Amino acid sequence: MTTDIEYRKRYTYIFVFFYLCEGFSQGIPFLLWPQYLAQVLGGSYNIPLWLVVYSIGNIPWAIKMIVGLFNDRIGSKKYGQRFPWIFSFGVFGGVWWIMMAFFLPTNDIYFWLAVYYFMTQLGMAFADTALDGLILDVTPKKKLARVQGYTWTVMFLGYGAGGMLLGLIFLATNLMPLLFILTGILMFISSFLPYLIKEKPLKEVSTKEFGTDLLTIVTKKRNWKAFLYTFFAAIPAVMILNFFMYVVLIAMGVIDVSSTILTIIGGGAVDLQVWSSIFYLVNGIGIIIGSPISGIFGDRSRKKTLTYIFLAYIPFCLILVLPFAFITGEILPLIFGMIFLLLIGAIQNAFTVINQTIRGDLAKNYYPNLKSTFFAILVGLSNLGQNLGTIIGAGLFAIFVLITGEFYLIFFLVSVFCAVSLILSYLIFNKIDPIDYELEKSISKS
Repeated sequence: MTTDIEYRKRYTYIFVFFYLCEGFSQGIPFLLWPQYLAQVLGGSYNIPLWLVVYSIGNIPWAIKMIVGLFNDRIGSKKYGQRFPWIFSFGVFGGVWWIMMAFFLPTNDIYFWLAVYYFMTQLGMAFADTALDGLILDVTPKKKLARVQGYTWTVMFLGYGAGGMLLGLIFLATNLMPLLFILTGILMFISSFLPYLIKEKPLKEVSTKEFGTDLLTIVTKKRNWKAFLYTFFAAIPAVMILNFFMYVVLIAMGVIDVSSTILTIIGGGAVDLQVWSSIFYLVNGIGIIIGSPISGIFGDRSRKKTLTYIFLAYIPFCLILVLPFAFITGEILPLIFGMIFLLLIGAIQNAFTVINQTIRGDLAKNYYPNLKSTFFAILVGLSNLGQNLGTIIGAGLFAIFVLITGEFYLIFFLVSVFCAVSLILSYLIFNKIDPIDYELEKSISKS
């Protein structure tokens, strides 16, 4: 589907900057808060409790389709269809970041982190939904995969830079409130810049037509294929990386996991943040490699690119833990950990970019008047898969630890669960008609 708006190069820069700040907003809680908890609580924190906080913070990403529905239907003749939603929710999230800098009581820190996590991500997720709609509105199909590749690459750079580099600096200098204020300001700026993008004129859609399209979202069989493929594909995304980090740190003697309690045994919270920063830096290099490559190949053939990634990702999950069952010392676990973290970053984010592109194509093809809503539902299901995957991972961990104290075995069993979810996703994806998402040149060749 072509666009009526001339796509300008600066639009990519605006999208990229927004995603960079979105990476800050998501990366600081995920990568930094566990170490911050350990610092505040005297060197240890409860893993299942932290995973519950993380899951609560991710709820907005699972319900973001709510605002998609409204920004597909309601806009402003003066300010456009998407911008009012992007700006208002971006400011909302930024305000909560700044509030956190001034009020975060230690006695109820798990509770208040859950509150702030939810509110900041509510603003970011809902602003992101409207921005996704804007990207689909103005980006030609032949450029969509590359634009997704650029934005996701930069988002994960922001994810790492915020959670690792800035996190390390502000944690070590005890200036965490200043980091929260800075993140809030960045949300204000990034949510204003889309004002500079020329949007399509508002299109009048009758209530009957809108309602009919909305109803078919849940009644058409083709949509459920997209829903289920998206949901199962997302389950391993966060869980596999989280647990693998623990595997490497245990093998290196930095942490110990007894029952469900993680304890730092090799240094303090800042030392743990240093190691986490190094690991996420390596993972980020993989992201930089995998995401744009996936975008380039995805603009040649969506189906072939995703199929190859599936066939690499599934067995990769099952071999991650094997070297750590046979090696000892600090150096060898570090070397194997670095190699696998690089590969996780490349494979997982190549997977994310091509999936985002296919979801965007399906949204534009299936529902031209509801593309933001349908795309938000798919992204919401992806986030729900990640969220439930994390909760299930915490549950499996709590169950398996009663059976065995061997963390490597527990990680392998969790990896098997991840591989099964990917297999289900692949089988369902193959049931979707390629005409619905593939490039015309690729269909004609096949």
